[in-house]
Amino acid sequence: MGGHRQREVGKRYTASAIPDIATLKTCLRMGVAGGYTPSALIQLAHTLSYATLAEGGSVLVAGAAGGHWADLALQAIELPIQRHNLTVQGNGVALIGVGARHGYALVAVPIEPLERNPDLQLHDAHWSYAPEDLLTIGEVFNGAIPMLQRVALLRLQPLPTNVLLQIAQQALNFAARQHVTLALANRVLQERLRNHEEQTRMIVHDMRAPLHTLLISLKALQRQTFDANMHNELLDVARHYVLSLTETLLDSARLETSSWALQLHPTNLVTLIKTVCEPFCHVSHPDQPQVKVELPAELPLVMVDHHLIERVITNLVSNAIKFTPSGGQVTVTAGLTNDGHSVEIRVSDTGQGIPPEARDRIFDRFYQVNANDRRRGTGLGLYFCRLAVEAHGGSIALESEVGRGSTFSVQLPMQ
Repeated sequence: MGGHRQREVGKRYTASAIPDIATLKTCLRMGVAGGYTPSALIQLAHTLSYATLAEGGSVLVAGAAGGHWADLALQAIELPIQRHNLTVQGNGVALIGVGARHGYALVAVPIEPLERNPDLQLHDAHWSYAPEDLLTIGEVFNGAIPMLQRVALLRLQPLPTNVLLQIAQQALNFAARQHVTLALANRVLQERLRNHEEQTRMIVHDMRAPLHTLLISLKALQRQTFDANMHNELLDVARHYVLSLTETLLDSARLETSSWALQLHPTNLVTLIKTVCEPFCHVSHPDQPQVKVELPAELPLVMVDHHLIERVITNLVSNAIKFTPSGGQVTVTAGLTNDGHSVEIRVSDTGQGIPPEARDRIFDRFYQVNANDRRRGTGLGLYFCRLAVEAHGGSIALESEVGRGSTFSVQLPMQ
Protein backbone atom coordinates (compact mmCIF):
# COMPACT_ATOMS: atom_id res chain seq x y z
CA MET A 1 0.00 0.00 0.00
CA GLY A 2 1.21 3.46 -0.85
CA GLY A 3 0.15 5.42 2.27
CA HIS A 4 2.53 5.32 5.21
CA ARG A 5 -0.35 4.53 7.60
CA GLN A 6 -1.52 1.51 5.63
CA ARG A 7 -0.28 -1.96 6.32
CA GLU A 8 -0.97 -5.34 4.77
CA VAL A 9 -1.78 -8.25 7.02
CA GLY A 10 0.63 -10.95 5.97
CA LYS A 11 -1.56 -14.03 5.95
CA ARG A 12 -3.86 -14.90 3.02
CA TYR A 13 -7.18 -16.16 4.35
CA THR A 14 -8.81 -19.09 2.59
CA ALA A 15 -12.27 -20.54 3.05
CA SER A 16 -12.99 -24.23 2.87
CA ALA A 17 -15.17 -23.57 -0.19
CA ILE A 18 -13.54 -20.89 -2.32
CA PRO A 19 -16.21 -18.60 -3.83
CA ASP A 20 -16.33 -17.64 -7.46
CA ILE A 21 -15.86 -14.02 -8.57
CA ALA A 22 -19.11 -14.23 -10.56
CA THR A 23 -20.97 -15.14 -7.36
CA LEU A 24 -19.74 -11.96 -5.71
CA LYS A 25 -21.28 -9.89 -8.52
CA THR A 26 -24.69 -11.43 -7.91
CA CYS A 27 -24.49 -10.40 -4.26
CA LEU A 28 -24.63 -6.70 -5.14
CA ARG A 29 -28.35 -6.52 -5.88
CA MET A 30 -28.81 -2.96 -4.62
CA GLY A 31 -25.78 -1.53 -6.41
CA VAL A 32 -24.78 -0.17 -9.79
CA ALA A 33 -23.38 -2.06 -12.78
CA GLY A 34 -21.65 -0.99 -15.98
CA GLY A 35 -18.59 -1.15 -18.21
CA TYR A 36 -15.51 0.56 -16.75
CA THR A 37 -11.96 1.15 -17.88
CA PRO A 38 -9.10 0.70 -15.37
CA SER A 39 -8.84 4.48 -14.91
CA ALA A 40 -12.56 4.66 -14.14
CA LEU A 41 -12.26 1.79 -11.65
CA ILE A 42 -9.35 3.53 -9.90
CA GLN A 43 -11.35 6.74 -9.64
CA LEU A 44 -14.39 4.85 -8.35
CA ALA A 45 -12.31 2.97 -5.75
CA HIS A 46 -10.89 6.28 -4.51
CA THR A 47 -14.33 7.86 -4.23
CA LEU A 48 -15.85 4.92 -2.38
CA SER A 49 -12.85 4.51 -0.05
CA TYR A 50 -12.72 8.15 1.02
CA ALA A 51 -16.52 8.23 1.48
CA THR A 52 -16.68 5.11 3.67
CA LEU A 53 -13.24 4.61 5.27
CA ALA A 54 -12.30 8.13 6.34
CA GLU A 55 -12.32 7.00 9.98
CA GLY A 56 -10.19 3.96 9.24
CA GLY A 57 -10.98 0.35 8.49
CA SER A 58 -9.95 -2.48 6.21
CA VAL A 59 -9.99 -3.32 2.51
CA LEU A 60 -10.44 -6.98 1.64
CA VAL A 61 -8.85 -7.70 -1.75
CA ALA A 62 -10.15 -10.82 -3.45
CA GLY A 63 -8.62 -12.21 -6.62
CA ALA A 64 -5.38 -11.87 -8.59
CA ALA A 65 -3.53 -10.46 -5.57
CA GLY A 66 -5.19 -7.14 -6.29
CA GLY A 67 -4.68 -7.01 -10.01
CA HIS A 68 -3.46 -4.15 -12.16
CA TRP A 69 -6.04 -1.45 -11.44
CA ALA A 70 -6.80 -2.45 -7.83
CA ASP A 71 -3.17 -2.24 -6.72
CA LEU A 72 -2.80 1.17 -8.35
CA ALA A 73 -5.96 2.39 -6.64
CA LEU A 74 -4.96 1.22 -3.17
CA GLN A 75 -1.41 2.53 -3.46
CA ALA A 76 -2.73 6.07 -3.86
CA ILE A 77 -5.17 6.00 -0.93
CA GLU A 78 -3.80 7.87 2.10
CA LEU A 79 -6.07 6.49 4.80
CA PRO A 80 -5.46 4.51 8.05
CA ILE A 81 -6.62 1.21 6.60
CA GLN A 82 -5.40 -2.37 6.56
CA ARG A 83 -5.39 -4.68 3.57
CA HIS A 84 -6.37 -8.36 3.72
CA ASN A 85 -6.05 -10.73 0.76
CA LEU A 86 -8.77 -13.28 0.02
CA THR A 87 -8.91 -16.10 -2.48
CA VAL A 88 -11.58 -16.40 -5.16
CA GLN A 89 -11.99 -18.47 -8.27
CA GLY A 90 -12.27 -16.95 -11.71
CA ASN A 91 -10.76 -13.95 -13.45
CA GLY A 92 -11.46 -10.65 -11.73
CA VAL A 93 -10.93 -8.58 -8.61
CA ALA A 94 -13.18 -7.55 -5.73
CA LEU A 95 -12.53 -4.76 -3.24
CA ILE A 96 -14.55 -4.88 -0.03
CA GLY A 97 -14.12 -1.84 2.17
CA VAL A 98 -15.20 -2.22 5.79
CA GLY A 99 -15.15 0.92 7.93
CA ALA A 100 -16.30 1.84 11.40
CA ARG A 101 -19.83 2.70 10.22
CA HIS A 102 -19.92 2.33 6.45
CA GLY A 103 -18.57 0.08 3.75
CA TYR A 104 -18.57 -0.71 0.05
CA ALA A 105 -17.98 -3.55 -2.38
CA LEU A 106 -16.58 -3.23 -5.91
CA VAL A 107 -16.35 -6.30 -8.13
CA ALA A 108 -14.80 -6.04 -11.62
CA VAL A 109 -14.42 -8.84 -14.17
CA PRO A 110 -12.41 -8.09 -17.32
CA ILE A 111 -14.30 -8.33 -20.56
CA GLU A 112 -12.41 -9.83 -23.52
CA PRO A 113 -9.76 -7.15 -24.21
CA LEU A 114 -9.95 -5.07 -27.35
CA GLU A 115 -6.20 -4.57 -27.18
CA ARG A 116 -3.27 -6.08 -25.34
CA ASN A 117 -2.75 -2.87 -23.38
CA PRO A 118 -4.31 -3.50 -19.93
CA ASP A 119 -5.08 0.22 -19.58
CA LEU A 120 -7.61 -0.10 -22.42
CA GLN A 121 -9.31 -3.27 -21.17
CA LEU A 122 -12.99 -2.91 -20.27
CA HIS A 123 -14.38 -4.48 -17.10
CA ASP A 124 -17.89 -5.58 -16.19
CA ALA A 125 -18.08 -3.84 -12.82
CA HIS A 126 -20.68 -4.00 -10.03
CA TRP A 127 -20.48 -1.81 -6.92
CA SER A 128 -22.60 -1.12 -3.88
CA TYR A 129 -22.46 0.58 -0.48
CA ALA A 130 -25.66 -1.07 0.82
CA PRO A 131 -25.05 -2.89 4.15
CA GLU A 132 -27.32 -5.74 3.00
CA ASP A 133 -25.11 -6.42 -0.05
CA LEU A 134 -21.94 -6.43 2.03
CA LEU A 135 -23.47 -8.83 4.54
CA THR A 136 -24.34 -11.18 1.68
CA ILE A 137 -20.74 -11.10 0.47
CA GLY A 138 -19.58 -11.78 4.02
CA GLU A 139 -21.79 -14.89 4.11
CA VAL A 140 -20.33 -16.07 0.78
CA PHE A 141 -16.79 -15.87 2.14
CA ASN A 142 -17.84 -17.45 5.43
CA GLY A 143 -14.77 -18.06 7.59
CA ALA A 144 -12.28 -16.55 5.13
CA ILE A 145 -12.91 -13.03 6.45
CA PRO A 146 -11.07 -12.21 9.70
CA MET A 147 -13.24 -12.08 12.81
CA LEU A 148 -12.76 -8.32 13.35
CA GLN A 149 -14.05 -7.53 9.86
CA ARG A 150 -16.94 -10.00 10.17
CA VAL A 151 -18.10 -8.20 13.32
CA ALA A 152 -17.70 -4.82 11.58
CA LEU A 153 -19.92 -6.01 8.71
CA LEU A 154 -22.76 -6.53 11.17
CA ARG A 155 -22.55 -2.90 12.38
CA LEU A 156 -22.55 -1.19 8.94
CA GLN A 157 -25.08 1.57 8.37
CA PRO A 158 -26.44 3.16 5.17
CA LEU A 159 -24.53 6.17 3.94
CA PRO A 160 -26.05 9.55 4.83
CA THR A 161 -27.73 11.51 2.09
CA ASN A 162 -25.01 14.17 1.86
CA VAL A 163 -22.35 11.50 1.27
CA LEU A 164 -24.49 9.82 -1.39
CA LEU A 165 -24.87 13.18 -3.14
CA GLN A 166 -21.11 13.67 -2.93
CA ILE A 167 -20.47 10.27 -4.52
CA ALA A 168 -23.01 10.99 -7.22
CA GLN A 169 -21.47 14.39 -7.95
CA GLN A 170 -17.96 12.97 -8.21
CA ALA A 171 -19.23 10.17 -10.45
CA LEU A 172 -20.96 12.68 -12.72
CA ASN A 173 -17.85 14.88 -12.88
CA PHE A 174 -15.66 11.94 -13.74
CA ALA A 175 -18.18 10.71 -16.32
CA ALA A 176 -18.17 14.14 -17.93
CA ARG A 177 -14.38 14.14 -18.13
CA GLN A 178 -14.43 10.62 -19.55
CA HIS A 179 -17.02 11.69 -22.11
CA VAL A 180 -14.83 14.58 -23.27
CA THR A 181 -11.78 12.30 -23.40
CA LEU A 182 -13.65 9.67 -25.38
CA ALA A 183 -15.08 12.28 -27.73
CA LEU A 184 -11.60 13.66 -28.45
CA ALA A 185 -10.20 10.15 -28.88
CA ASN A 186 -13.06 9.27 -31.22
CA ARG A 187 -12.37 12.39 -33.26
CA VAL A 188 -8.70 11.46 -33.57
CA LEU A 189 -9.58 7.89 -34.56
CA GLN A 190 -12.09 9.11 -37.14
CA GLU A 191 -9.46 11.42 -38.60
CA ARG A 192 -6.93 8.61 -38.74
CA LEU A 193 -9.50 6.36 -40.40
CA ARG A 194 -10.23 9.02 -43.01
CA ASN A 195 -6.50 9.47 -43.60
CA HIS A 196 -5.99 5.74 -44.03
CA GLU A 197 -8.95 5.49 -46.40
CA GLU A 198 -7.63 8.46 -48.36
CA GLN A 199 -4.17 6.94 -48.40
CA THR A 200 -5.51 3.64 -49.71
CA ARG A 201 -7.48 5.36 -52.47
CA MET A 202 -4.53 7.52 -53.45
CA ILE A 203 -2.11 4.59 -53.44
CA VAL A 204 -4.42 2.62 -55.72
CA HIS A 205 -4.92 5.66 -57.95
CA ASP A 206 -1.27 6.67 -58.14
CA MET A 207 0.13 3.19 -58.56
CA ARG A 208 -2.34 2.20 -61.28
CA ALA A 209 -0.87 4.43 -63.97
CA PRO A 210 2.85 3.70 -63.48
CA LEU A 211 2.24 -0.01 -62.98
CA HIS A 212 0.03 -0.13 -66.07
CA THR A 213 2.76 1.62 -68.06
CA LEU A 214 5.32 -0.76 -66.67
CA LEU A 215 3.16 -3.75 -67.60
CA ILE A 216 2.79 -2.51 -71.18
CA SER A 217 6.53 -1.96 -71.38
CA LEU A 218 7.25 -5.47 -70.10
CA LYS A 219 4.82 -6.95 -72.62
CA ALA A 220 6.50 -4.95 -75.38
CA LEU A 221 9.84 -6.20 -74.13
CA GLN A 222 8.64 -9.76 -74.57
CA ARG A 223 7.78 -9.07 -78.21
CA GLN A 224 11.00 -7.28 -79.07
CA THR A 225 14.33 -8.82 -79.88
CA PHE A 226 17.14 -7.51 -77.73
CA ASP A 227 20.56 -8.83 -76.96
CA ALA A 228 20.91 -10.45 -73.56
CA ASN A 229 22.65 -7.47 -71.93
CA MET A 230 20.02 -4.96 -73.06
CA HIS A 231 17.22 -7.31 -72.05
CA ASN A 232 18.63 -7.70 -68.54
CA GLU A 233 19.28 -3.97 -68.23
CA LEU A 234 15.67 -3.13 -69.06
CA LEU A 235 14.41 -5.71 -66.58
CA ASP A 236 16.70 -4.25 -63.89
CA VAL A 237 15.26 -0.79 -64.55
CA ALA A 238 11.70 -2.13 -64.20
CA ARG A 239 12.56 -4.02 -61.03
CA HIS A 240 14.29 -1.00 -59.49
CA TYR A 241 11.28 1.19 -60.29
CA VAL A 242 8.78 -1.14 -58.61
CA LEU A 243 11.03 -1.71 -55.58
CA SER A 244 11.69 2.01 -55.18
CA LEU A 245 7.99 2.86 -55.35
CA THR A 246 7.06 0.13 -52.86
CA GLU A 247 9.92 1.02 -50.51
CA THR A 248 8.93 4.68 -50.45
CA LEU A 249 5.31 3.79 -49.68
CA LEU A 250 6.22 1.43 -46.84
CA ASP A 251 8.92 3.67 -45.37
CA SER A 252 6.61 6.69 -45.42
CA ALA A 253 3.98 4.68 -43.56
CA ARG A 254 6.52 3.59 -40.93
CA LEU A 255 7.85 7.11 -40.47
CA GLU A 256 4.33 8.48 -40.24
CA THR A 257 3.47 6.10 -37.39
CA SER A 258 6.85 6.64 -35.65
CA SER A 259 7.61 2.92 -35.93
CA TRP A 260 10.96 3.48 -37.67
CA ALA A 261 13.94 2.92 -35.39
CA LEU A 262 16.62 5.35 -36.57
CA GLN A 263 20.07 3.81 -37.00
CA LEU A 264 22.13 6.84 -35.98
CA HIS A 265 25.84 6.85 -36.78
CA PRO A 266 28.47 9.62 -37.07
CA THR A 267 28.30 10.57 -40.75
CA ASN A 268 30.53 12.65 -43.00
CA LEU A 269 27.96 14.65 -44.96
CA VAL A 270 30.56 15.94 -47.44
CA THR A 271 31.38 12.37 -48.46
CA LEU A 272 27.71 11.36 -48.46
CA ILE A 273 26.64 14.28 -50.70
CA LYS A 274 29.50 13.66 -53.12
CA THR A 275 28.59 9.97 -53.33
CA VAL A 276 24.95 10.78 -54.10
CA CYS A 277 25.70 13.52 -56.63
CA GLU A 278 28.59 11.88 -58.49
CA PRO A 279 26.41 9.77 -60.85
CA PHE A 280 24.31 12.84 -61.73
CA CYS A 281 27.41 14.95 -62.39
CA HIS A 282 28.91 12.44 -64.80
CA VAL A 283 25.76 11.88 -66.85
CA SER A 284 26.02 13.72 -70.15
CA HIS A 285 22.63 14.11 -71.78
CA PRO A 286 21.37 17.00 -73.91
CA ASP A 287 18.06 17.13 -72.04
CA GLN A 288 19.59 17.16 -68.58
CA PRO A 289 20.78 20.25 -66.68
CA GLN A 290 24.26 20.54 -65.27
CA VAL A 291 24.71 19.36 -61.67
CA LYS A 292 27.18 21.39 -59.64
CA VAL A 293 28.37 20.50 -56.12
CA GLU A 294 29.86 23.24 -53.92
CA LEU A 295 30.97 21.88 -50.55
CA PRO A 296 33.46 22.94 -47.88
CA ALA A 297 36.58 20.84 -47.43
CA GLU A 298 35.01 19.26 -44.35
CA LEU A 299 32.08 19.44 -41.96
CA PRO A 300 31.71 18.08 -38.43
CA LEU A 301 30.35 14.56 -38.24
CA VAL A 302 26.57 14.46 -37.82
CA MET A 303 24.58 11.71 -36.07
CA VAL A 304 22.09 10.61 -38.73
CA ASP A 305 20.55 7.53 -40.26
CA HIS A 306 22.83 7.25 -43.28
CA HIS A 307 20.28 5.34 -45.36
CA LEU A 308 17.45 7.83 -44.80
CA ILE A 309 19.49 10.99 -45.38
CA GLU A 310 21.06 9.49 -48.50
CA ARG A 311 17.55 8.94 -49.90
CA VAL A 312 16.52 12.47 -48.92
CA ILE A 313 19.43 13.97 -50.86
CA THR A 314 18.81 11.64 -53.80
CA ASN A 315 15.13 12.61 -53.93
CA LEU A 316 15.86 16.34 -53.81
CA VAL A 317 18.57 16.21 -56.48
CA SER A 318 16.61 13.94 -58.83
CA ASN A 319 13.52 16.15 -58.39
CA ALA A 320 15.56 19.26 -59.22
CA ILE A 321 16.95 17.59 -62.34
CA LYS A 322 13.50 16.40 -63.41
CA PHE A 323 12.00 19.90 -63.30
CA THR A 324 14.96 21.88 -64.63
CA PRO A 325 15.19 22.32 -68.43
CA SER A 326 18.26 21.53 -70.49
CA GLY A 327 20.83 24.28 -70.21
CA GLY A 328 19.78 24.93 -66.63
CA GLN A 329 21.73 24.15 -63.48
CA VAL A 330 21.21 22.25 -60.23
CA THR A 331 23.49 23.29 -57.36
CA VAL A 332 24.06 21.35 -54.16
CA THR A 333 25.70 23.10 -51.19
CA ALA A 334 26.15 22.42 -47.49
CA GLY A 335 27.44 24.27 -44.45
CA LEU A 336 26.99 25.02 -40.77
CA THR A 337 24.18 27.31 -39.65
CA ASN A 338 22.53 28.53 -36.42
CA ASP A 339 25.91 29.36 -34.87
CA GLY A 340 27.16 25.87 -35.58
CA HIS A 341 24.24 24.10 -33.91
CA SER A 342 22.96 22.61 -37.17
CA VAL A 343 24.12 21.75 -40.67
CA GLU A 344 22.19 22.84 -43.74
CA ILE A 345 22.00 21.09 -47.10
CA ARG A 346 20.64 23.18 -49.98
CA VAL A 347 19.54 21.92 -53.40
CA SER A 348 18.85 24.77 -55.85
CA ASP A 349 17.65 24.67 -59.44
CA THR A 350 16.92 27.09 -62.25
CA GLY A 351 13.64 25.47 -63.19
CA GLN A 352 10.19 26.93 -63.58
CA GLY A 353 9.66 27.46 -59.86
CA ILE A 354 6.65 26.58 -57.72
CA PRO A 355 3.59 28.86 -57.55
CA PRO A 356 2.78 30.43 -54.15
CA GLU A 357 -0.49 28.53 -53.72
CA ALA A 358 1.35 25.20 -53.94
CA ARG A 359 4.23 25.93 -51.56
CA ASP A 360 2.33 25.26 -48.33
CA ARG A 361 1.28 21.82 -49.59
CA ILE A 362 4.42 20.77 -51.43
CA PHE A 363 5.47 18.41 -48.61
CA ASP A 364 2.01 16.85 -48.19
CA ARG A 365 1.41 13.21 -48.99
CA PHE A 366 0.54 12.59 -52.66
CA TYR A 367 0.47 16.31 -53.45
CA GLN A 368 1.60 17.28 -56.95
CA VAL A 369 1.82 20.81 -58.30
CA ASN A 370 0.57 19.88 -61.76
CA ALA A 371 -1.28 16.58 -62.03
CA ASN A 372 -1.13 16.77 -65.83
CA ASP A 373 2.64 17.15 -66.01
CA ARG A 374 4.12 14.14 -67.80
CA ARG A 375 7.14 14.35 -65.49
CA ARG A 376 5.06 13.87 -62.37
CA GLY A 377 5.84 11.03 -60.02
CA THR A 378 3.89 9.50 -57.15
CA GLY A 379 3.68 12.59 -54.97
CA LEU A 380 5.53 10.76 -52.20
CA GLY A 381 9.14 11.91 -52.67
CA LEU A 382 8.98 15.24 -50.85
CA TYR A 383 6.54 13.82 -48.30
CA PHE A 384 9.07 11.10 -47.49
CA CYS A 385 11.82 13.73 -47.26
CA ARG A 386 9.85 15.73 -44.71
CA LEU A 387 9.11 12.67 -42.56
CA ALA A 388 12.73 11.48 -42.68
CA VAL A 389 14.17 14.89 -41.79
CA GLU A 390 11.65 15.51 -39.00
CA ALA A 391 12.42 12.06 -37.56
CA HIS A 392 15.96 13.42 -37.00
CA GLY A 393 14.62 16.50 -35.23
CA GLY A 394 15.39 18.62 -38.29
CA SER A 395 13.38 20.68 -40.74
CA ILE A 396 12.94 21.04 -44.48
CA ALA A 397 11.90 24.26 -46.22
CA LEU A 398 11.27 25.67 -49.69
CA GLU A 399 12.19 28.97 -51.29
CA SER A 400 10.89 29.47 -54.81
CA GLU A 401 10.21 32.13 -57.41
CA VAL A 402 8.15 31.36 -60.48
CA GLY A 403 10.31 31.54 -63.59
CA ARG A 404 13.61 31.58 -61.66
CA GLY A 405 13.76 28.29 -59.79
CA SER A 406 13.53 26.71 -56.36
CA THR A 407 15.75 25.92 -53.39
CA PHE A 408 15.04 23.12 -50.93
CA SER A 409 16.95 23.41 -47.66
CA VAL A 410 17.38 20.68 -45.06
CA GLN A 411 18.57 21.51 -41.55
CA LEU A 412 19.85 18.73 -39.30
CA PRO A 413 20.79 19.32 -35.65
CA MET A 414 24.36 18.77 -34.49
CA GLN A 415 23.80 16.20 -31.74
